Amino acid sequence: MTEVLTVQHTRDVGAGVLLPPLNLKSKKSNRTRSGSANSQQGVAAALRILDPARKKLGTVETQRIIACLDETIRRHELLAILPTITLQLARFSVSLGNELVAAIQTHKEKCALLEDVTKYSKDSEKLEKLRLEVSESCKNVMREFSLNPAVATALRRDLILESTEQIITHQDAKIIEALKELRAIMLELLLTTPAEESDRSSYLDQVSKREKQNSTVINKLQAQLDSAIEDKEQETSKKTETIRRLKNDLFQIEQFSEEHIRRTKTESDKQQASDTRNSDAKQSKLKSDIDQVQDQFSRMLQENREVEQGLRKRKYKIETEVENWIQKYDQDMGDRQNEYEQIDKVYTEEKKQLSELEEKFKVLEEEYNKIMEERRIAREKREQEERELAANIKAAVTIQAYFRAYKVRKALKNKSKKGGKKGGKKKGKK
Repeated sequence: MTEVLTVQHTRDVGAGVLLPPLNLKSKKSNRTRSGSANSQQGVAAALRILDPARKKLGTVETQRIIACLDETIRRHELLAILPTITLQLARFSVSLGNELVAAIQTHKEKCALLEDVTKYSKDSEKLEKLRLEVSESCKNVMREFSLNPAVATALRRDLILESTEQIITHQDAKIIEALKELRAIMLELLLTTPAEESDRSSYLDQVSKREKQNSTVINKLQAQLDSAIEDKEQETSKKTETIRRLKNDLFQIEQFSEEHIRRTKTESDKQQASDTRNSDAKQSKLKSDIDQVQDQFSRMLQENREVEQGLRKRKYKIETEVENWIQKYDQDMGDRQNEYEQIDKVYTEEKKQLSELEEKFKVLEEEYNKIMEERRIAREKREQEERELAANIKAAVTIQAYFRAYKVRKALKNKSKKGGKKGGKKKGKK
């Protein structure tokens, strides 16, 4: 039955979906793994240019395309878990409902019939007819699921997203993953504008040119590296020859050193015999010196014992005086402690009174600040009013002055007009 579902699954998806997925992000990640941490950050920053600037689809058509892909992914997930639902139909019967259970039961019977016919019969027409019936029953199941989306979502969550076991087959998982990758690629293409596509093409051309330049530089560096390796090999062969000669010289030196050690040992034995004779003479002399020093030590020991006795007496006297001073100090400190306790008691009482006064002062200070703030606001308001009054008076005086000047100019103008008229009449009479 799983094979039949897989056949129907692949028919509904289409042949194009089964192609290998073009995972651009995985290529980017594989490309960045070969470098160091700094180069990885640089490549990641450069590859952000290839990402579209928009994050949401702006048209209804593009949203419908993505919605179709999402619906295809959901249906394939339901097809992938349909064998598990069929096997545990009693467990899910309450949540699925009678119609959906009946559709699944019918689909199960047709799948079982198709498996039996596939095993024991070779009638192609009958197989094709059964395949069509299985396909139609599968579509009916999907239609029933579409009528109850809450149940479909719950089953997908329980059996795929939150299940710890591998419920779906490897082939179904690959198809679902390919569909998700197709959705990501389609979303990226739909989010990319023509201007971004042009910028991406130009950027890729620049990267290609840089790649060619880097290839040329790499070839040159490779040639230099080969030359350097050849020079190093020649130098290594020279050093190997030098090491061989040095080893021969070392062997000769070792032989010479053995002979030298043998001669040195012979001379050291002779010197040891001579030193032994001299040592015996020195020992006898040192013994006599030791006897003299011991006599001197006995005398000094007696003298030091007498001095120690005097110092012990002096120490006892000083210890007695120190003990007396300690007793006197303890007595004085007891008196001082009593005095300190009395002073501390008085200090505690005064501190308590001070805290009470400070609390009262805080209340008075708040009231004082409030009163001063009100006075300040009143003073500022009064000053503002005085400034406004002065400005109004100044404006009124200015307006009156301009109005008087205007009246004077108008009177002079009228007077000049009247004088002109009189002069004209006189000239006419003459």
